[in-house]
Amino acid sequence: MKKKNHYQHLMGRDKKQIVYEMGQEFNFYPNNIWTYIIDNGWFGRKTMLLLFFKSEKVYEIKVKNFYGKIARLSED
Repeated sequence: MKKKNHYQHLMGRDKKQIVYEMGQEFNFYPNNIWTYIIDNGWFGRKTMLLLFFKSEKVYEIKVKNFYGKIARLSED
């Protein structure tokens, strides 16, 4: 069973709306992939929200867990 994504309400929103709701953090405004750290767990685990933009609107949302340093983010 797939986990429910609690961030589906962000789908279709533009960058201004995302900044208003989530904040700017360290995202480069013109970039098509924005990241937000939504949880810092024990032993270096981070839960990250990835927002993918197409034509300035969110078209895909992913939530991923990472351990240690985040080496590379891509549209895998």
